[in-house]
Amino acid sequence: MSSITEVARRAGVSIATASRVVAEVDYPVSPATRARVLEAARALDYVPNALARGLQKSRIPVVGVIVHDITDPYFSEVVRGVEDAAAKGGYLVITCSSDRDPRREASYVRLLRSMRASAVIFAGSGIDDPELTEELARHFAGLRANGGAVVHLSPYADGTPEVGVQNEDGAAAMIDALVQMGHHQIAYLAAPRQLFFARERLAGYRRGMKAAGLEVDERLVVHRGLDAAAGVKGVDALLDGGMGFTALFCSTDLVALGAMRRLRELGISVPGQVSVAGFDDISFAEMTSPRLSTVRLPMRELGARGFAHAVNLMAGKTLMAETLPHEVVLRDSTAPPPHTPARS
Repeated sequence: MSSITEVARRAGVSIATASRVVAEVDYPVSPATRARVLEAARALDYVPNALARGLQKSRIPVVGVIVHDITDPYFSEVVRGVEDAAAKGGYLVITCSSDRDPRREASYVRLLRSMRASAVIFAGSGIDDPELTEELARHFAGLRANGGAVVHLSPYADGTPEVGVQNEDGAAAMIDALVQMGHHQIAYLAAPRQLFFARERLAGYRRGMKAAGLEVDERLVVHRGLDAAAGVKGVDALLDGGMGFTALFCSTDLVALGAMRRLRELGISVPGQVSVAGFDDISFAEMTSPRLSTVRLPMRELGARGFAHAVNLMAGKTLMAETLPHEVVLRDSTAPPPHTPARS
């Protein structure tokens, strides 16, 4: 790879001038000189050393996005939003899947800090782990001290996200929509308790039930995972418990899709016998049969706004937390209740 010295020699300018031109720094230079430098860089196939430039500024143009599982369509959409925004600013995005492992999450943050990354964006919910919280707090302080930014897109141990979504309000709104259809026996497949976003969505379920004057039967609240397999296991747990329900609200769309598959395997019609609703509105929600009713979140916008927030923080701006809206989307998987389901 050619050096800036070779570019300067070919263009007939000083190394400092050549460096400022290729770095697109606001520096007074004649159009002719600028053209010579850029032509020399093109001819020599010169690529600026981002690492060297970053070391001069105490950080490199890299943004680390920590997700729980990159195969989850929710995170794929959020990361795409970050990438679209970051590309316009000349930043490289590195995606790190933690698999909801606190130790792995901490190791990613340590690595990104050692690389002098410009920002770390947490796309997934915080994990209730005091040891992890303490370690992350130290790394956050170090990142910020070097002019970097830390942005959360979901609730975490130390506070509300810098850019977030309406988890509780969205869940309460879906319960209201199901009640308006005539459902009174509404089961809920909740996410693991140690995830802070799961607590918000569960609180929304409880709030929605209370607002409708309905008692929450704890036997209808089942805590499982966040994928389709959790939906399968959740349905089995509910039916094995012998509790009747006419609607099933799930903490994520993937859980809802797994639940619909299991209900179909058991000969229970959706929505003929049980209405099913999810949360997030991933791309698969509209492609399944029946099409899934869900709470829509602006996932790409969430990622883009998270990156914009990071840029503003790096510029030293004081920002207010931002919350993006939700939307209840009713499709074919929900309908008025006919009767209580039973295992075939």
